[in-house]
Amino acid sequence: MAMTLVILASQCCNCSNRYYMQCNFALLKSLKFLLLLACWYGNTSFQISNMVSVVLQPDYFVEEPSIAPNYYKKVQLVLEGNKTHRLNLGQLYSAIKVQGIDSSNSWITAETGHEQLTFGKSIDDPNIDIPINFKILEKSTNLLVLNTATSTAVEIELFYAPPISIKSNKERNKKADCEKPITIPQSEWRSGLPEPDSGRNEVTVKHCIIHHSAGSNTDTNYVNTIRNIYLLHTQSNGWDDIGYNFVIAPNGTIFSGRDPQGVAEEDNIQGAHFCGKNSGTMGICLLGNYNLTSPTSMMKGSLNELLAWKLHKEEIDANISFPHPTSWDENLGSVAMHKDGCPTACPGDSVSLIIDDIKYDVQQAIDACSGSVAIQKSEKKFKQMVYPNPSSGKFYALIEKRANISTYRILDQQGNEIQKSIYPASGKITTNVPSGSYYLELRNKNNSVSTQIILIENQ
Repeated sequence: MAMTLVILASQCCNCSNRYYMQCNFALLKSLKFLLLLACWYGNTSFQISNMVSVVLQPDYFVEEPSIAPNYYKKVQLVLEGNKTHRLNLGQLYSAIKVQGIDSSNSWITAETGHEQLTFGKSIDDPNIDIPINFKILEKSTNLLVLNTATSTAVEIELFYAPPISIKSNKERNKKADCEKPITIPQSEWRSGLPEPDSGRNEVTVKHCIIHHSAGSNTDTNYVNTIRNIYLLHTQSNGWDDIGYNFVIAPNGTIFSGRDPQGVAEEDNIQGAHFCGKNSGTMGICLLGNYNLTSPTSMMKGSLNELLAWKLHKEEIDANISFPHPTSWDENLGSVAMHKDGCPTACPGDSVSLIIDDIKYDVQQAIDACSGSVAIQKSEKKFKQMVYPNPSSGKFYALIEKRANISTYRILDQQGNEIQKSIYPASGKITTNVPSGSYYLELRNKNNSVSTQIILIENQ
């Protein structure tokens, strides 16, 4: 560009006086053109400098026309602040997990061309079977566009479950009451995915543990959901199989979970779902997030059928408790929630509100199967709810008045008290603790009444 100006200037200097005005005019036109060119170059350079393209090379070699997909890939990248990172994934993927691996704790947005996702600041909670930074996509994608406000190092895990179509178990012949409900077998929903590792332990079940996946409540492709959860548990977590014994969809479909591999019946196979204390348990996962939304009637119906069959088979009452090495109490109910024995909010506040109704309905079914007289409906525990959860530090912790809550405490993951105050009549609590996972303890005058996980995500 500078050389062009020199040539033009020299040409004008060689012009005669007769053509001085024409040369000057030509020079001005050239300068105007160069100015426009410089502006275009500057704008284009800015756009290019704010777009970072990354191509993820596939780990397979093309030897035949049919190419086997990668079911799982893990990469680490440094995302530059206020820059758009366009990732060519090299193949289709159906789920993604994004985890910050430095202390920047930044929000990350991701676009796939079909949907926009937000990955909150890093919250590491090993007691969550399906972490909040794991997202199952509405439609598989080979493109990912990431943005973050500040530079941060991230680990990106990609999962691909090829689509399949199978018939819902609700469309199959229904079993009689007290018999095992119809389920979708592992061999059907796991079709085309890597086989689980061998090695199973038989257990005597005394506790049926209810979980939720904490995923989408609008997703209706339940086969795709369980297939991606299976990949998360086996490929990312490194487990030998999916963690649950059974999975229930909102439409009432029941999926058989962990493959028994001929060791025992599937309901007596030790799972991986109860914070390392899985002995004597059977894990049931409800697909969806039930912090603020109640399970559907079809889901509750299938849950009750499954629990009634299992407890009737084992000759166990739905309201009894047995010793178990849990975090909160030496005894654990025959029908219990994940958070009854682990520091987690799973399976959500909405399930907590109906857990006594579930036990009652299950016991009624057991009594009908046994020919026993129906039991009196037991008194409910204190109904309670924390919302929103996660929150920015302002949330409501509501509980029945008869609990007589007088104070609350916020504890860190090590159990250290961070905040203590009088419990407000409105239930509204405000805290300025950093982003992370904490325990909220509600206390009456003498005892701890409730302990729940709260997630703080400061923006």
